Amino acid sequence: MFGKKKSTVSSSSDSQLKRTNHTPSIISEDVRLTGSLISQGEVQLDGRIDGDVRVNHLVIGNTGCVEGSVIAESVIVKGKIIGSLNASKVVIERSAQVHGDVYQDTLSIDAGAIIEGNLKQRHEAETVELVTHSTESKPELASVLSTADNDLSFFNKQAAEKE
Repeated sequence: MFGKKKSTVSSSSDSQLKRTNHTPSIISEDVRLTGSLISQGEVQLDGRIDGDVRVNHLVIGNTGCVEGSVIAESVIVKGKIIGSLNASKVVIERSAQVHGDVYQDTLSIDAGAIIEGNLKQRHEAETVELVTHSTESKPELASVLSTADNDLSFFNKQAAEKE
């Protein structure tokens, strides 16, 4: 009103969650959540989540269930996951059921756990190496490739050369 500009609050700072205490968030057995759950701290899940979970540390209790993808730094599974699991450290206890792919750096599975899906170690680096073949270094390969008879297959050419 008097020529001063009003300060605006940035919406990006509101969207960033700040972890101020170290108390775990607890979702009790009688709670069913539909939608995504995001936390920078620890979450103890004894209820059910129908949606994706992205947390720092997740403990799925015996009665806990996630139907969706889980992304975390560490996960302890005692309950059920229906969907993919992607975490640095994964512990699957004997009462657990995992129906989906597990991507991890370290994995521990107790006897009796049920896993239906693929297990893939995340830190495996797939290296691609360029291989060049020179026909000059292999005279037998050069002779096969230089023959003008294109009607014969590779195996037939080899058999014809032996005769």
